[in-house]
Amino acid sequence: MRNSELLKNFTITIIFSFLLITIPAFIGNILLIDYIHVLIGAIWTGADVFLGLIFYIVLNGLDDNIRSRVAVRILPMTLYFIPAASVITPVLGFILSLKEGIFKLNYLFIPIIALAFILFLMSFILIFRYSMKIYVENKSKNCNTKISGFLRVINITASVQLVIQIIIISLMAYIVVFL
Repeated sequence: MRNSELLKNFTITIIFSFLLITIPAFIGNILLIDYIHVLIGAIWTGADVFLGLIFYIVLNGLDDNIRSRVAVRILPMTLYFIPAASVITPVLGFILSLKEGIFKLNYLFIPIIALAFILFLMSFILIFRYSMKIYVENKSKNCNTKISGFLRVINITASVQLVIQIIIISLMAYIVVFL
């Protein structure tokens, strides 16, 4: 992947994310907002299951060369999708809770907001940052050990994100069912 291609992909991701948030919010259709919120959230959670559990276990026994090649192959997911999902999902969730009239700054919503912010920070400070390091290191020779280490950070971060997502999903389910 060249730098111009990287920039083009970032631009497309930002525009697409903006449209996925603004169009449903502007239309105001609760079903559309809910659908996109749940769909992106489910795919994001699935990506974290894949990265944090399955990949971590499977790749643990492989050599650095194979882990390095896998890390480069999953860059589109870690550079574009996960950071975008960490913005789209909570913003649409907030818009949805406002549209449905269930948002209250109380003991349930404050932890959800805090955890969503932590997920956002983890996506950009750890997953995105280490994905960029993989992208940069991939251009140099004999970088397999470094890239393998970067992938390990991404795997561990995805595992932690998965746990946080399950907590948020549980709190949201409680709100929908009992409040």
